Amino acid sequence: MLTRQSMRGFTLVELLIGITVLGILLTLGAPSFMVWMQNTQIRTAADAVLNGLQLARTEAIRRNKTVQFALGNQTEWTVSVVNPQQQLQYRMDEGSANAIVQISPGGSTTVTFDALGGRTSNNDASSAIDTVDITSATATSGVRPLRIVITPSGSLRMCDPDVNLAAGDPRRCTQ
Repeated sequence: MLTRQSMRGFTLVELLIGITVLGILLTLGAPSFMVWMQNTQIRTAADAVLNGLQLARTEAIRRNKTVQFALGNQTEWTVSVVNPQQQLQYRMDEGSANAIVQISPGGSTTVTFDALGGRTSNNDASSAIDTVDITSATATSGVRPLRIVITPSGSLRMCDPDVNLAAGDPRRCTQ
Protein backbone atom coordinates (compact mmCIF):
# COMPACT_ATOMS: atom_id res chain seq x y z
CA MET A 1 0.00 0.00 0.00
CA LEU A 2 1.28 3.46 -0.93
CA THR A 3 1.37 6.04 1.75
CA ARG A 4 1.00 9.73 1.19
CA GLN A 5 4.65 10.24 2.13
CA SER A 6 6.00 7.97 -0.63
CA MET A 7 4.10 9.75 -3.41
CA ARG A 8 6.09 12.42 -5.20
CA GLY A 9 5.19 15.02 -7.80
CA PHE A 10 3.61 18.42 -8.18
CA THR A 11 0.17 19.40 -7.13
CA LEU A 12 -2.04 21.31 -9.54
CA VAL A 13 -1.65 24.49 -7.47
CA GLU A 14 2.18 24.24 -7.56
CA LEU A 15 2.07 23.70 -11.32
CA LEU A 16 -0.19 26.74 -11.86
CA ILE A 17 2.06 28.93 -9.69
CA GLY A 18 5.10 27.82 -11.71
CA ILE A 19 3.38 28.57 -15.03
CA THR A 20 2.27 31.99 -13.74
CA VAL A 21 5.81 32.90 -12.63
CA LEU A 22 7.18 31.74 -16.00
CA GLY A 23 4.57 33.86 -17.81
CA ILE A 24 5.50 36.95 -15.79
CA LEU A 25 9.22 36.44 -16.51
CA LEU A 26 8.57 36.02 -20.24
CA THR A 27 6.40 39.14 -20.30
CA LEU A 28 9.14 41.17 -18.62
CA GLY A 29 11.89 39.77 -20.85
CA ALA A 30 10.15 40.03 -24.24
CA PRO A 31 10.92 43.73 -24.92
CA SER A 32 14.62 43.24 -24.16
CA PHE A 33 14.66 40.19 -26.39
CA MET A 34 13.08 42.14 -29.26
CA VAL A 35 15.68 44.93 -28.96
CA TRP A 36 18.44 42.31 -28.89
CA MET A 37 17.01 40.66 -32.04
CA GLN A 38 16.82 44.00 -33.89
CA ASN A 39 20.39 44.88 -32.91
CA THR A 40 21.56 41.44 -34.06
CA GLN A 41 19.82 41.88 -37.44
CA ILE A 42 21.42 45.32 -37.90
CA ARG A 43 24.82 43.92 -36.96
CA THR A 44 24.45 41.00 -39.39
CA ALA A 45 23.47 43.31 -42.25
CA ALA A 46 26.35 45.71 -41.46
CA ASP A 47 28.81 42.82 -41.27
CA ALA A 48 27.62 41.57 -44.67
CA VAL A 49 28.24 44.96 -46.32
CA LEU A 50 31.58 45.42 -44.52
CA ASN A 51 32.72 41.95 -45.60
CA GLY A 52 31.94 42.79 -49.23
CA LEU A 53 33.87 46.05 -49.00
CA GLN A 54 36.84 44.31 -47.40
CA LEU A 55 36.76 41.64 -50.10
CA ALA A 56 36.79 44.27 -52.86
CA ARG A 57 39.71 46.13 -51.28
CA THR A 58 41.68 42.94 -50.64
CA GLU A 59 41.12 41.65 -54.17
CA ALA A 60 42.24 45.00 -55.63
CA ILE A 61 45.52 44.72 -53.75
CA ARG A 62 45.95 40.98 -54.40
CA ARG A 63 45.26 41.19 -58.13
CA ASN A 64 46.97 44.57 -58.58
CA LYS A 65 43.86 45.74 -60.47
CA THR A 66 40.94 48.08 -59.97
CA VAL A 67 38.07 46.30 -58.21
CA GLN A 68 34.54 47.62 -57.74
CA PHE A 69 32.03 47.02 -54.95
CA ALA A 70 28.42 47.58 -56.01
CA LEU A 71 25.59 47.65 -53.48
CA GLY A 72 22.20 46.49 -54.73
CA ASN A 73 18.92 46.24 -52.83
CA GLN A 74 19.54 46.50 -49.11
CA THR A 75 22.58 44.29 -48.29
CA GLU A 76 22.87 42.61 -51.69
CA TRP A 77 26.30 43.30 -53.23
CA THR A 78 28.64 42.39 -56.08
CA VAL A 79 32.42 42.56 -56.21
CA SER A 80 34.01 42.60 -59.66
CA VAL A 81 37.22 43.46 -61.45
CA VAL A 82 36.70 46.60 -63.54
CA ASN A 83 38.87 45.91 -66.57
CA PRO A 84 38.42 43.33 -68.01
CA GLN A 85 34.97 43.00 -66.44
CA GLN A 86 34.93 39.89 -64.22
CA GLN A 87 32.54 39.20 -61.37
CA LEU A 88 34.36 37.82 -58.34
CA GLN A 89 31.59 37.38 -55.82
CA TYR A 90 27.88 38.08 -55.35
CA ARG A 91 25.91 38.00 -52.11
CA MET A 92 22.19 38.08 -51.61
CA ASP A 93 20.56 39.87 -48.70
CA GLU A 94 21.94 38.97 -45.32
CA GLY A 95 20.61 40.11 -42.00
CA SER A 96 16.95 40.92 -42.10
CA ALA A 97 14.31 42.27 -44.42
CA ASN A 98 13.79 44.87 -41.68
CA ALA A 99 17.29 46.32 -42.20
CA ILE A 100 17.29 49.74 -43.87
CA VAL A 101 20.45 50.68 -45.76
CA GLN A 102 21.12 54.35 -46.55
CA ILE A 103 24.09 55.37 -48.66
CA SER A 104 25.91 58.69 -48.67
CA PRO A 105 26.23 60.55 -50.93
CA GLY A 106 22.67 59.88 -52.06
CA GLY A 107 22.29 58.04 -55.34
CA SER A 108 25.70 56.40 -55.21
CA THR A 109 25.80 52.60 -55.34
CA THR A 110 29.45 51.76 -56.01
CA VAL A 111 32.92 52.31 -54.69
CA THR A 112 36.10 51.41 -56.56
CA PHE A 113 39.42 50.45 -55.02
CA ASP A 114 42.74 50.84 -56.83
CA ALA A 115 45.68 48.41 -56.78
CA LEU A 116 47.00 50.01 -53.58
CA GLY A 117 43.67 49.58 -51.79
CA GLY A 118 42.74 53.26 -51.92
CA ARG A 119 39.39 54.59 -53.04
CA THR A 120 39.44 55.83 -56.63
CA SER A 121 36.89 57.37 -58.97
CA ASN A 122 34.25 55.08 -60.44
CA ASN A 123 34.49 54.18 -64.14
CA ASP A 124 31.05 55.61 -64.84
CA ALA A 125 32.03 58.91 -63.14
CA SER A 126 29.34 58.42 -60.47
CA SER A 127 29.95 59.46 -56.89
CA ALA A 128 31.69 56.84 -54.78
CA ILE A 129 30.11 55.59 -51.56
CA ASP A 130 31.44 57.44 -48.48
CA THR A 131 29.23 55.98 -45.76
CA VAL A 132 26.64 53.26 -45.38
CA ASP A 133 24.12 53.61 -42.55
CA ILE A 134 22.18 50.57 -41.41
CA THR A 135 19.19 50.68 -39.09
CA SER A 136 15.96 48.78 -38.54
CA ALA A 137 12.55 49.51 -40.05
CA THR A 138 10.93 48.33 -36.83
CA ALA A 139 13.24 50.39 -34.62
CA THR A 140 12.25 50.84 -31.01
CA SER A 141 14.12 52.55 -28.21
CA GLY A 142 17.42 50.86 -27.46
CA VAL A 143 18.09 49.85 -31.07
CA ARG A 144 21.57 50.90 -32.18
CA PRO A 145 22.15 51.77 -35.84
CA LEU A 146 25.58 51.17 -37.37
CA ARG A 147 27.63 53.12 -39.91
CA ILE A 148 30.37 51.94 -42.26
CA VAL A 149 32.83 54.68 -43.20
CA ILE A 150 35.04 54.42 -46.30
CA THR A 151 37.91 56.90 -46.19
CA PRO A 152 39.67 58.25 -49.31
CA SER A 153 42.68 56.07 -48.41
CA GLY A 154 40.37 53.03 -48.61
CA SER A 155 40.32 52.12 -44.95
CA LEU A 156 37.01 50.75 -43.70
CA ARG A 157 35.48 51.22 -40.28
CA MET A 158 32.21 50.16 -38.69
CA CYS A 159 31.09 52.53 -35.93
CA ASP A 160 28.11 53.81 -33.96
CA PRO A 161 26.72 57.12 -35.33
CA ASP A 162 25.26 58.09 -31.94
CA VAL A 163 26.56 61.61 -31.23
CA ASN A 164 25.84 61.18 -27.51
CA LEU A 165 28.71 58.71 -27.09
CA ALA A 166 31.72 60.07 -25.22
CA ALA A 167 34.47 61.56 -27.37
CA GLY A 168 36.94 58.82 -26.38
CA ASP A 169 34.52 55.94 -26.94
CA PRO A 170 36.02 53.61 -29.61
CA ARG A 171 32.54 52.79 -30.96
CA ARG A 172 31.89 56.43 -31.88
CA CYS A 173 32.15 57.61 -35.47
CA THR A 174 34.59 60.50 -35.64
CA GLN A 175 33.20 63.58 -37.30
